[in-house]
Amino acid sequence: MAKGYAAEEGGMQTYAEGVAEAYAEAGAEVTVFTQTALGPRHMRVGPVALVDVGRPKSPLMPLRLRAAMRRERARNGTPFLVHGTTWRTSILPMLAGLPYVTTFHGREFMYGGTRTRQLMRMVARRARAIVTVSGYSAAKLRARLGDDLPEPIVAWNGLGDSPADCTAQGSSAENDPPLIFSLCRLEPRKNISACVRALAELRDQGLPFRYIIGGRGPALAEVQQLVEDCALGDMVEVAGFMPAERVAALYAQADIFLHPQIEIDDGRDFEGFGIAIADAMVAETAVVLGKAGGAIELVDSGVNGIAVDGTDHEELREALRHLLAHPAERRAMAEAARAHALRTFRWDRHIALILRGLDADVSAAEVDWLPPARLGTPGYAGAAGYEPALVRPVE
Repeated sequence: MAKGYAAEEGGMQTYAEGVAEAYAEAGAEVTVFTQTALGPRHMRVGPVALVDVGRPKSPLMPLRLRAAMRRERARNGTPFLVHGTTWRTSILPMLAGLPYVTTFHGREFMYGGTRTRQLMRMVARRARAIVTVSGYSAAKLRARLGDDLPEPIVAWNGLGDSPADCTAQGSSAENDPPLIFSLCRLEPRKNISACVRALAELRDQGLPFRYIIGGRGPALAEVQQLVEDCALGDMVEVAGFMPAERVAALYAQADIFLHPQIEIDDGRDFEGFGIAIADAMVAETAVVLGKAGGAIELVDSGVNGIAVDGTDHEELREALRHLLAHPAERRAMAEAARAHALRTFRWDRHIALILRGLDADVSAAEVDWLPPARLGTPGYAGAAGYEPALVRPVE
């Protein structure tokens, strides 16, 4: 059960595609039920059967999804498992009495009043397992829904599709001037305006670079105006939506990936994981990311990336200055990032953790899960109550 699927943009769609294809590659027959502006459509997308009821904002959407699920159940019987890729997509299988697991990512479970919270608790408590994409999200979830919540299975995300051409061999990029790349939904917590301001100061100090910003969102016009106000038009491109081919090429070419995300709205709006960061790491790019939220778990700061306080302008600027001025160190960090990402951020490990948590037979899955090495160390902006032990290795 997915919030969006193939050919749509966003982390939720990437997550749905990653887990669906991983289940299929592990030998399952997978049907994805969703609703997108591209539907209605009933087709195969790679190894997955896609049932898209269309018209996502229609009040009839739940009824159409329920009817589609009933038809599938009549043809093929009760499923072994339904994976709700968000808590809201788990409501229908819960009401239908189907066995399900549900994934909690980040901000989507932090909003809503008492009734919404009660519904979330019901979804979580009736699930066969609760999944979170980071230890940070697990702590936030327990704080939101109560300490009596069953312990979540913490399973980091795998990689998106965009850097697929980079996975066989890492980037050999050494650009002159260095190429900086950001790719995200342009919204306040992504903190791209702070990047533009920091780079404007480094330009004034004589440091050369090129910066390409990919993605759309509510902050797009603000970022475009800031680039114009800072007279950075010859060095910064605000590209908006990018086709997958250009995204893959930029991941491969970039020297630095910039994603200094912050938390906003009193900590309710935060980054649960950061698939775009993981994609940049596997493409052999030095990453600068924010300490806020679950993305900090992706790197060992100073070794395979640099974590900064995105609200600290000077810290962000100095991290960029250091990487721009020290190409050899930047290159070593990029190589370490790729090695870490290749062995850690994989969808087969993600679903293996879930199936192990259900005591399912996953003997065919190779799992050498590596928990984060330095969670809770100085510089980690952890949630209240966070315990590194929440991220458990599979033995």
